[in-house]
Amino acid sequence: MSIKINLGAWNSVFAVPSKIVDEGLKFSDGVKLKVLLFVLRNSDRELDENSISKATGVNITDIPEALDYWVSMGILQKEQDTYFPVENQKKDVISPVSDNYNKKATDISNLDIKADNISNREIKTTENSQNKNKNKTVEEISEDVNAKKQLFAVTRPQKPDYVFTTQRLAVDEELKILVSEAQLALGKILSNSDISTLLMLKDTCGLPLDVILMLIQYCISIDKGNMRTIEKIGIGWADDGIYSLEAAENKIRQVKQTSINFSVVSAAFGIKNTGSPTKKQLEYGDKWVGEWKFSPEMLREAYERCVDTKGEMKFNYIDAILKRWHSNNIKSKDELQVFENSTQKKNSKKKASYDIDELEKIDTLDDI
Repeated sequence: MSIKINLGAWNSVFAVPSKIVDEGLKFSDGVKLKVLLFVLRNSDRELDENSISKATGVNITDIPEALDYWVSMGILQKEQDTYFPVENQKKDVISPVSDNYNKKATDISNLDIKADNISNREIKTTENSQNKNKNKTVEEISEDVNAKKQLFAVTRPQKPDYVFTTQRLAVDEELKILVSEAQLALGKILSNSDISTLLMLKDTCGLPLDVILMLIQYCISIDKGNMRTIEKIGIGWADDGIYSLEAAENKIRQVKQTSINFSVVSAAFGIKNTGSPTKKQLEYGDKWVGEWKFSPEMLREAYERCVDTKGEMKFNYIDAILKRWHSNNIKSKDELQVFENSTQKKNSKKKASYDIDELEKIDTLDDI
């Protein structure tokens, strides 16, 4: 008698560690599960955020949070730009056993997700071997532990997960007001990810409610009323200690003036599409226009001299030219002309004196 078992759809299965169900399922949401199941199913492929988003329908901006959640739950590890399963996990799975099941199960250990552009939050880890600690003193081991703790420092604030955000929204009246006002200002219903960003700015970054609302209005005024920009600028404000309306107003005024200063520079240099100027270029604009008070005419003169000499525009070379003019209190082309004529005369006198001295030496030698 021959026996044949048709597993149907189960002929094609992949392994899911039981820890996902036992510990991770309770606090995860559909987004996190979608991302995890997709990367487990495609453990033999290199994935990026675009391919994950296209296959799962998950917004690209939510993918780093989903992956980091499974890192926090001990399902995945992250070293540099690679995610892989935590070693020594329970090998139990929630799929039927088949002939090629063991092969699929081992695929998890080969999970290699390239995380280029997936997350700006880098968590570096190091391995400490017990054998290396055998001959170390207590003080040396303590130093190693402290050093390892420092490597786990997060470079930017972490957004709270879906469950925590939902729980806080149910009991935090201030957060409810913030979400309501933000939705009115932005003209849309905020997603859970958006709300978690506001909660992060409020709790983790410590920005007051009125400051966050001013931040949102400012981002809208510069046509960047999206949560990614709000998050980026909000973290910057927290780093700069912007914790009051007065400080926020001063910061906005400063940023606007910096933008105006650079627009003067870009117009003088004939730069039509400035895009996003670098921090250093903005600093040059503040110095040349805001501090040194150079006119567009003088900026253009410095630009042309730079291009004539170097064949291209170099901000540091232009800065050296303007610095010399500023140190000599030159603010107009007329003053520049007078200064350069005077400098030429001084140089010519030095050269003439040198030539006369040389001639006198020659005459003396002829007499001998």
